[in-house]
Amino acid sequence: MAEPWLSPGFLAGPKRRGILSLLGIFLLAILLFTVAFHSLFPFLEGREISWPQALLFILETITTVGFGELLPFRSDLTILFTIFLILAGVFMIFLSIPILLEPVLTRIINSPPPTQTPREMKGHVVIVGYGNLARALIESLIVSDLGIVIVESDEAAAREVHSRYRSRVAVVWGDYMSPRTWEHAWTAHAHSVVICEDERTAAEIILGIRDQTRGSIIAVVDDLAYDRYLRYAGAEYVLSPKNSTGKILARHAVMRPDVDTIFEAISLDHMKLEEGRAADGTLKLVKVPVMPGCIAFGKSLGELALYEKYGVDLLFLWKGGEFVASPRTGDLLDASTMLFLLGRASSVSEVLDREFCVGETGEPTAVIAGYGDVGRAAFQELSGAGIRCTVVDRKSHGVSEVVGNAEDEAVLKAAGVEAARFVVVAVNNDQANIFTTLVARNLAPSAKILARANEPASVEKLYRAGADYVALLPTIGGQVIAGILLSDIVRVLVDLPNGQKVLMKHLTRHAGIPVTELEKRTGVRIVGIEGHARSVVRPSPREPVNDGDSVIAVGLNENLKHLIHFI
Repeated sequence: MAEPWLSPGFLAGPKRRGILSLLGIFLLAILLFTVAFHSLFPFLEGREISWPQALLFILETITTVGFGELLPFRSDLTILFTIFLILAGVFMIFLSIPILLEPVLTRIINSPPPTQTPREMKGHVVIVGYGNLARALIESLIVSDLGIVIVESDEAAAREVHSRYRSRVAVVWGDYMSPRTWEHAWTAHAHSVVICEDERTAAEIILGIRDQTRGSIIAVVDDLAYDRYLRYAGAEYVLSPKNSTGKILARHAVMRPDVDTIFEAISLDHMKLEEGRAADGTLKLVKVPVMPGCIAFGKSLGELALYEKYGVDLLFLWKGGEFVASPRTGDLLDASTMLFLLGRASSVSEVLDREFCVGETGEPTAVIAGYGDVGRAAFQELSGAGIRCTVVDRKSHGVSEVVGNAEDEAVLKAAGVEAARFVVVAVNNDQANIFTTLVARNLAPSAKILARANEPASVEKLYRAGADYVALLPTIGGQVIAGILLSDIVRVLVDLPNGQKVLMKHLTRHAGIPVTELEKRTGVRIVGIEGHARSVVRPSPREPVNDGDSVIAVGLNENLKHLIHFI
């Protein structure tokens, strides 16, 4: 902990000696200047002055407050001596002020982060450990009114949280093993505790707090092999962003007729359907890649006419690594394009079958660079879909593999990358992934390359290197966890890179309100309505939102908050 300003500890040691030395020099200089001025003045000006007058003159000069009692001077030497005093005084002041004020300014600028929340909290989320995943989780949670407390043992990280989020997120800087840390975070009253630390630290934290909180404990781990140990310790959920990322990468490669399992599809049929109602009438939001050889490849959005032909709405698209919030009819579809489609399950399935399926012959193959948690999950997902996979890794894992460095051109050739339909780049190093993507793109120009990124700054570089889709691991982890925490409040379907979200909210008030009125009051865009015996895509302005309906809305966090409160 930092010492308080002017406490005995703060002024101890070299800092105190330096300040006292400076003060001594300052007083000695005043004394010498006073003696010299008192002695020289009679010879220079022809008149006597007292010691108090001499001291007053020196202090008036050094402090730059001005003087006039002894003017006018009769000697040029007195004037020169006065000039010297003025310069010396200014120099001493500008030298001493920074040294004397430095501790205060440092204290203000680098003040220690808070060790407790500013007020009592209840029903909030406690996030333990701050990093990329915690940032992604916070961005997903701020659409709701859930209070957020970050508990961090590292002072620099805790200070960053406090500086970055201010009043939106509370921070508690403290020792994970100290009961007072959890008391100051009001863990006993928390809705949930999310632990984003290594497995050993997570186990100690869980064992320390499991009897203190009624909220659910979620442990975020690198390796799901620790699942049963952390659950035994007291975690209700044990999640691995790496496992989810591997599955998502694979699902961007697999084209299946079952809408629930393609391209990171987000199924909206978690609601209880009416008895006898077909599931293919529910709305689905899917992310669909455009692959060479499909009917849609090379067409413009106007030519594709998805809504006119199938009743499926195109919400947004990715193209060349850039997010397009408002697609235009003239936009052409190529291998770098990813579409966000919303429609009834049956209609989406029809679109995929007619427009986006690739009628290739022969057995589809995939090369997976890296066989850690991400690569292993992608391997299992792709193999289960009937795709023959070859792994490239520095170690042998007893699967179809080529042992070697994935950045080596010869190794990738030996793995069959030139003939592969898909390449999954999943090494646990962004630099290695970027270079592997460059090599793979040059060896296999028509392959679909799906890459994993650990840092946000690497996403754009991977797209430039030739990746068709990049999964940012912390963002995926944050979205998965947020989905669990917000399940009783709202369902966040997609976090968009332009600061917007797509979410689904059940109507509990204002039944019968028209879509246009709802949009006007909240500032969101309603893109779909899911209700009893009906699913509406691109609803008209006068379409009513009835009791029991859920709306699918797009908007900024603040506008979506208004929607959540209003309905």
